[in-house]
Amino acid sequence: MLVTGVGQGFGRAIALGWGRAGYDVVCADRDVELASKTAAEVEESGGQAIPIQIDVTVTMDVRHAFTKIDELFGRLEGVVHVASRSSSANPLALTDNEFTELVDDTLRSSQLILRTAARSLERSWVVIVAPPASADAPQNAMVRGGLARLAAAFGARSDALRVNVAVPSRSASDPVHDARLVDAVLFLGGEDAEGLRGLELAVDLPPPPRVVERLLPEIQAALDDRVRQDDLEADLWSERDDEADDLAEDGGDADGDADAATSDALDDLDDAPDLLDRPPFPARDAW
Repeated sequence: MLVTGVGQGFGRAIALGWGRAGYDVVCADRDVELASKTAAEVEESGGQAIPIQIDVTVTMDVRHAFTKIDELFGRLEGVVHVASRSSSANPLALTDNEFTELVDDTLRSSQLILRTAARSLERSWVVIVAPPASADAPQNAMVRGGLARLAAAFGARSDALRVNVAVPSRSASDPVHDARLVDAVLFLGGEDAEGLRGLELAVDLPPPPRVVERLLPEIQAALDDRVRQDDLEADLWSERDDEADDLAEDGGDADGDADAATSDALDDLDDAPDLLDRPPFPARDAW
């Protein structure tokens, strides 16, 4: 599968999540060095990955990426397109260039990805990660609305391509604290979400770290050369597992009728504790 914007933030977290689930991941980013670093992390977590350089706002770049993937693997199962750029500018002071860049990185890039996927792929899916709900400036609301309409329009035109949008509640933090978004994307890309098309799924994320002890492992390691990054990440994942176990003891049952499980997941991901603890579908080879 293909994940865009893997150099940092949500894209990196999602690529790592698919790698842990046992998938082959094509790690795409404008910065090929960052894509390579994330690809290496995916392989360290147990998956297979290759990095590619792509500017998702350029038509030929997008076409070339899909062609290259087809030549290498013969089949692309799905795409996660991270179009989560937002603007914090006062809408009355937003310049034409700033607005154009926002639209290019979100709406234009998504349209190029969807158009190319619809032409190139057979029975596949696309999940678009939209700007966070916390970015409430009018220009961001416009982008989120546009992405939802794109998903609905492309999904209605083809039974072979299902498109959904995930809207995180806040900006990216780190893979541990953004894990609910990763689980939501895993769900939308899985077989349990086969009947979902044109959905705009809100994903409530926990608050990001606010003190030094809860900073990103990379930052902690930079601040203290006695701290090993691997140990820090292990501690954070252990803490997340403990929290998920507590939720599982108090929460409901995510099994049973597929339609009921899907409805519960869409109403509130917190009511499906299994989604927070592991991918909701069996890991399998992507190619």
